[in-house]
Amino acid sequence: MDFGEILSKAWKTIWKHKILWLFGILAGCGAAQGGGASGGGNAVYSGTQQGNFGGSSPFSPGVENGMLNFFQKLSEVPVVVWVLIAIFLVILVIVLSFLAMMLGSLGTAGVIKGASMADRADPEDKPLSLGQIFKAIKPYFWKVFLFQFGIRLAATLITLLLLIPIMLLMVCTCCFGLFLLIPVGWFIDLMVYFTLIAILEEDKDMIAGIQRAWQLITRHLGKVVVLFLILAVGQFVLGVLVGLPLLALPIPILINLAVTGFESFGVGLIISIILFILAMPVFVLLMGILRAYILTSWTLTYRRFLLEEELQPVTLNDGLDEDSEVDPD
Repeated sequence: MDFGEILSKAWKTIWKHKILWLFGILAGCGAAQGGGASGGGNAVYSGTQQGNFGGSSPFSPGVENGMLNFFQKLSEVPVVVWVLIAIFLVILVIVLSFLAMMLGSLGTAGVIKGASMADRADPEDKPLSLGQIFKAIKPYFWKVFLFQFGIRLAATLITLLLLIPIMLLMVCTCCFGLFLLIPVGWFIDLMVYFTLIAILEEDKDMIAGIQRAWQLITRHLGKVVVLFLILAVGQFVLGVLVGLPLLALPIPILINLAVTGFESFGVGLIISIILFILAMPVFVLLMGILRAYILTSWTLTYRRFLLEEELQPVTLNDGLDEDSEVDPD
């Protein structure tokens, strides 16, 4: 198998059919569900504490009074209201997770089916449209969604069941034992990719798709591992390059703190927020393109494996059965 041909063909495919970028962004919605956002207000209150801040607050007295009044009003809210708010937030998270999973399934199916359609199309054909891809994935959407939902549910249950053994493994091996789980995670990722492609490319059901994925991966294990390593290294390098500018976002805050003697950071915070708002669409677009490229590469690989199977010679019986009769003519 020509790895260079697959990688170059994948890039040419997503460059010509730029609608795959949109599906790549949607596919990232399902992939990012497990991520979390960390945020916290590091309020440095030091009424009696002396240090570099000199006991002063970065907020003005008016802002401090407003915050104190706000938290005082919050303390007066009945407990029943907080319970209702908590229930509402739990329901909201479930609904948003469900919608994100649906968008992720739609995006993943769109990239895989679009890449397959582009590979079969004539080079002179026009780029694929949103309507063409959406019509093509419509019969398979719920199978893709249910498979991904089942995978996430199974992963959650397995994680809960194996949480204590994994923690013991970390303690007993000083965390080095976790490296043994990396190949397992990689293999599961490959199984998920190939199963989804089998569902969309060969119209398999979920069980048959898993069997087909296992068959192709084990039959072409060496080629799959090589391509996986190429894509993994490339994805890591590009991910770092794309993510590096985000590390520069706190710089305006640090400059503001240095100029004001660590007494105020409001201007720097506003600038950082503006830069974050401007950078996020570019970041999402680039990560969507990267995800579309990865899925397209695996789809083309799957199709090349199918082509190799079709070109394999068929072995015929050299002789005839003893009970068969030969026509003298």
